[in-house]
Amino acid sequence: MRTQRIKALIWITSLSVMVVCSGCLGSKSSSVAPILANVYVVGTGSNSIHALAENSTGDLLPLALTSFATDARPVSMALHPSKNFIYETNLTANTVGGFSIDHTNGDLAPIGTALPPTPVGSNPVSVGINSGGQFLFVLNQGSLSPAAPATISVFSIDPTRGLLSQVAGSPFPFASLSATNPQILAVSPSAAALYVSNGSLGTISGFAIGSGGTLTELGGSPFAAGGNITGITIDSKGQFLYAADTGNSKIASFSIQSNGALAPVAGSPFATGVGPVSIAVNGAGTLLFSANQAGESVSAFTVSAGALTPVSGSPFALVSLGVPQPAFVTVDPSNAFLYVGNQGTQNISGFIIGSNGTLTPLTHSPFTLGIGAQWIVITP
Repeated sequence: MRTQRIKALIWITSLSVMVVCSGCLGSKSSSVAPILANVYVVGTGSNSIHALAENSTGDLLPLALTSFATDARPVSMALHPSKNFIYETNLTANTVGGFSIDHTNGDLAPIGTALPPTPVGSNPVSVGINSGGQFLFVLNQGSLSPAAPATISVFSIDPTRGLLSQVAGSPFPFASLSATNPQILAVSPSAAALYVSNGSLGTISGFAIGSGGTLTELGGSPFAAGGNITGITIDSKGQFLYAADTGNSKIASFSIQSNGALAPVAGSPFATGVGPVSIAVNGAGTLLFSANQAGESVSAFTVSAGALTPVSGSPFALVSLGVPQPAFVTVDPSNAFLYVGNQGTQNISGFIIGSNGTLTPLTHSPFTLGIGAQWIVITP
């Protein structure tokens, strides 16, 4: 009898170990899944770039080195077309910093380590690079006290080392850019033009990029867009520009004309969730998503010739404890996953993108970050 009890005890113990190990295997299978891309994040609460790995399940995992120091208050980033360099703007330091990317482990190394970060105008809030990779553009929001104009700084980029050289005449002031209003800069992926959202002015300014990087305002600029224009983005073909009208909870859609001018798409603007602040379009230009800060949600649309149709079930709630306050949305390079940076809960929400645009939360989402995510760049 005693022998039977001992055997039973051994069997129960073995079974318990098997159950525990099966749980370990589940988490391990996620951690060893193939890596798709490196993910870099800046946000409130840390003067650094946080680094993560995106695996084939969509999970975000810390890299061996998880953060890289920047100047005070990094707020935006841009990836060079070569995928070898990343640049970020530092709001309170009034600088732009550059890093080279080690694609084997995701590490970042400061560009020109013997040089200080490059100074720009007052309160740099957004950065972009032209499709050829020759020029970097920094949108400086300016300030009212002390008085400083809103401007755009332009730098030429050394294609080998990534070093920046300021273009003659930079930073460039323009009448349509008034201090504290400019929000986001978006560079066309197919034409020599860039655009700036002008916040509460309700407009979008457009500029032609000269062969030497100098800027000239487009005819008809600024273009009326709504009430409070924050996030803007351009589809991968450079045919359409989309703008988040935070105040009216709508998305304005424009076709980009051959001369760079913006023409409203029929039916625009399109209703979205409450308080959209950031917009992302998939690689094919067939799906659009908006992060709705006041609505704590993500809206999803199918796109046809710039016109937006809500996906069934949209807007999709963010699964997160607390008040997420989503600030940024992006689609990963595989177009399989969507990520939302949440400032309020200091994490990132992840979704699987269905073929029809529906969003399904990833099993392990949200992913703890420790900073209020404000900008995300993903590179394979």
